Amino acid sequence: MDASSLLQRIRDAGVVGQGGAGFPAHVKFAAAAETVIANGCECEPLLFSDQRLMQQHAPEIVEALEAVMAAVGARRGIIAIKRKYTDIGERFARLIAGRPLELARLENFYPAGDEHVLVNELLGRTIPPLGLPRDVGAVVSNVGTLFSIRRAMEAIPVTRRWVTVTGEVRRPAVLEVPIGTAVEECIAACGGPAVPDPVLVLGGPMMGRFADAPDAPRREVVTKTTGGVLLLPRGHFLHRMATLSVRDMQKQAAAACIQCRYCTDLCPRHNIGHSFETHRVMRAFGGGLGAAPGALQAFLCSECGVCELFACPMRLSPRRINALFKARFREQQIAYEGPREVVPAQSGLNRHRKIPVARLAIKLDIWKYLEIHPVEGEALQPAQVTIPLQQHAGAAAVACVQPGERVTEGALIGEIPEGKLGARVHASIAGEVTRVDGGSVTIQRG
Repeated sequence: MDASSLLQRIRDAGVVGQGGAGFPAHVKFAAAAETVIANGCECEPLLFSDQRLMQQHAPEIVEALEAVMAAVGARRGIIAIKRKYTDIGERFARLIAGRPLELARLENFYPAGDEHVLVNELLGRTIPPLGLPRDVGAVVSNVGTLFSIRRAMEAIPVTRRWVTVTGEVRRPAVLEVPIGTAVEECIAACGGPAVPDPVLVLGGPMMGRFADAPDAPRREVVTKTTGGVLLLPRGHFLHRMATLSVRDMQKQAAAACIQCRYCTDLCPRHNIGHSFETHRVMRAFGGGLGAAPGALQAFLCSECGVCELFACPMRLSPRRINALFKARFREQQIAYEGPREVVPAQSGLNRHRKIPVARLAIKLDIWKYLEIHPVEGEALQPAQVTIPLQQHAGAAAVACVQPGERVTEGALIGEIPEGKLGARVHASIAGEVTRVDGGSVTIQRG
């Protein structure tokens, strides 16, 4: 399959980056690169979705990697996993024997799966601040994305997602879930909550989104980028950090930030050579959101959470403060105008300042969940799905079905707006369209 045919298949199937960003894959791979990296590091504590996928579908991942390499003109392909994935590593090693592919086994640190960190670790190159891997001749793709690409090569669209359901559930599991399935059905399939009134986290404990409204499990649904569903006790350390008010964060920053630099010294982006010093943003924030001209470097924050949840001895909120500044600057249409060059003296610091996942789990008070190894669950068969038309970077898809219309699994229900960046959306079950609104399509099985 030539490059244009592959990209068209990827576009038709609605493939997006499944590592979290959701960038449309047909746009991402329409570029030249020297190296393609398959990212199987899954660095968020408690998530096992990519591991299950690699255990079950390693051949498809390898085939898709070679197809993407051919499409972008790459001579080098690397499959990056953690060294502790011994069975997965042995399987990949057998599959790539005699092929122009390499297997890289990384240590168990956070955030190994960040593409900036991964490229620096594997290639010894630093992607410039606010840059992309292609700026240094690389393309990085999550293994889940590659599996979807392999299916797209057979004209099978993206309709399902592997999701880790863990934390305070009775039977943690990795489930195969139709997109649009209510999160409460995933939780019910795992025996339900193990504590009263838990808090829901969509994603991992470091970068996941808290949804703590009482009806959140019913309202929230699985999307193409949902890797995890985590339940925590209400009032857990992570919950308290995520729900601090802006006023409280500012008071704490002004009164308690000791300018120790730990947030900067352990920042993964700082330690690969970016001109980013989080402690300076904290200093600026102490004076208020409106009095912080030096806070523009907040644009360089990846929001990985190391500063906030591991580094800071005072338990302040640098990550959330950086996010606040970024949102404020975008509202005011203020662009980053700082340095975009790599600082050579910093570019090699990351190898000496990695965050061990076990220590991170202890600090986050999630160690007991880390010791729970989710089992593989059966594929869910929900009676109804509500499929968002915005599951990706760019513009929302435009619904192309009407209430009362019957659809098959895989049928197109959302098209990319003309001339816009976006991704197609497909029906994840067969049945009748019961509702179409501005943001989603609901389908009743049958």
